[in-house]
Amino acid sequence: MANETPPNKGEQVKGGPPIGENAQLPRMGTQALPPKLMHGAVRHMTVGAAPAHGSNLMAPVPQDQMPKPRASGKPTSPALELVGWLRPSLTMATQRSFMAWMAGMLILLSACSSAPTASPSPSPSVRASSDACAVQGQIPPSGNIAANFATALAFAPDGRLFWTERSGTVRVWQDGAARAFATVSTVTTERSGGYSERGLLGLAISPTFNKDRFVYAFFSDVNYTELHIMRWHDCRGTGMDPTVLVTLPSGPDCCHKGGRLAFSTDGMLYVTLGDEHSAPSAQNTEDVRGKILRYRPDGSVPPDNPFGATNPVWAYGLRNPFGIAVSSSGQMAVTNNGPSGDAGSSSTGYDTLILALARGSGYQWPDCYGYSHPLAMASCPAGQTPPDYSSERGTLVPSGAAFIDSSGPSQFAGHLVFCTFNGGMRIVTPGSPHASVQPGPSGCRLDVKEGPDHMVYFSDTGTIYRVS
Repeated sequence: MANETPPNKGEQVKGGPPIGENAQLPRMGTQALPPKLMHGAVRHMTVGAAPAHGSNLMAPVPQDQMPKPRASGKPTSPALELVGWLRPSLTMATQRSFMAWMAGMLILLSACSSAPTASPSPSPSVRASSDACAVQGQIPPSGNIAANFATALAFAPDGRLFWTERSGTVRVWQDGAARAFATVSTVTTERSGGYSERGLLGLAISPTFNKDRFVYAFFSDVNYTELHIMRWHDCRGTGMDPTVLVTLPSGPDCCHKGGRLAFSTDGMLYVTLGDEHSAPSAQNTEDVRGKILRYRPDGSVPPDNPFGATNPVWAYGLRNPFGIAVSSSGQMAVTNNGPSGDAGSSSTGYDTLILALARGSGYQWPDCYGYSHPLAMASCPAGQTPPDYSSERGTLVPSGAAFIDSSGPSQFAGHLVFCTFNGGMRIVTPGSPHASVQPGPSGCRLDVKEGPDHMVYFSDTGTIYRVS
């Protein structure tokens, strides 16, 4: 179908050539692992060990070379002992002068021994860190890089670019090259080998990454019945301690899996989940399908969610939300794939955009589609929120989105932008009664992000592009 998640290798894009089959990775265990923290390494030291420098200072001194105490047994200073040994051959005045000279020498030697020792400063790329898993001196890619169906992009605070490849690999750009960070076992076709919207679909970096080093991803299980949110601890570019935080229903249908992740300014994790071709579920707030879900970073449900302390639903009435973006002020935008004849709707088109998703809001699917075209009744129900933009009869297949700040490239600066599989980037301008869009680079088909260098990065099925 033209306005669904793009097909994987071995599948046919409408009007286009087939793409070669993706390799399938070994199955990962589905048992959820208990959350736990990764503790930093502790250096063990042996009490009494010789120091690394000047170890001869720890060598024992033979007893026959030690100064002897006076006959009285009272302890004396080394200077007094030495004078005592020499006393028979020295006058009293000479003894006093010698003692004064010895005292001065001891003070001078003490000061010299306590002076700090200078050490060379390491270069930025190897500078010591209190976190053994941190990497230094990282920068984003300086140009385009090859990537296999990069469904989602995310930047870490240290400058590294992470991305997900739909077939099951999370990669990271580190030290000027791509490397595998982690893998999951997933599927990208249906059991029969037919079209599917499953796979490794979403990615997010913890807002407190400098402290916890957490990386999150959303993927389809090989059992065809579950979707998972996985978390890893990053240690120098390798995913450690994989933990399944949330498991969601996948359903028997091929499509409408959503799968995007984003942290907002409240520190909570937001998740998009499609209706899985069960259109009525989108309006049921007790059902997670067709929703934006909100979780704590550990996968538990925040007690202040709008529909109850144990209900992850944050907003409802969506068909297949396949893009989510959060601005620095906390504004949340969502892209939504339009109908393909389901629930009696039009066979194509009517892809939509919500510019400012609101807490507890209900949107119109499946009661209405596009700019409030009724489906199930004569008019759209009161209280439902219409989209800010609809493609109407045009088919875009919207995907990843990003807010670009004022320091970004001039053609995008200050705008929300989103990718579309059928038409490339769209640059959004808010308006009344509806927002408007202008075309951008054609390669923006899967996801888009602004890097820490304020350049814009976006992906298609074979490349991650950098636009300055």
